[in-house]
Amino acid sequence: MLFYDDVKKLFPETSGILLPGFTFLVVSNSTSMGMEKGLYVPFGDELDLFESIEKGAIASLWPKNKEVPSFVPNHFPLFIVEDVYKAYIDLLQNYKQNYNQEKWEIMTKFIFNNEPEQNHTMDVLLNESNGKGGE
Repeated sequence: MLFYDDVKKLFPETSGILLPGFTFLVVSNSTSMGMEKGLYVPFGDELDLFESIEKGAIASLWPKNKEVPSFVPNHFPLFIVEDVYKAYIDLLQNYKQNYNQEKWEIMTKFIFNNEPEQNHTMDVLLNESNGKGGE
């Protein structure tokens, strides 16, 4: 599982409430599907925090150069990063390294939607994992 604390270690600059011990069931840039206990990754043309919250996201990465919308509640933490896409890749690589070291019963899904206007998604963790640890 991907824990709030793991994300906080990678991206220490945050706003909103701290959620130590919370886990993320999904990490996704798409608001076209449910995100129960999700970490939203808003990059590309789709920066829809409101929709991600409605779909069940409990936190988000957020670009440092963008103003945080006024509707974002204090209980919705934001991890402030320079480059959201790079942060997503760093998070994915960190997760894969930890996954290869430990086996969990429940895994966090990383879903990357590369065509926002369509409902085409791919499970990045499964497609990029080659079974080798530490890559």
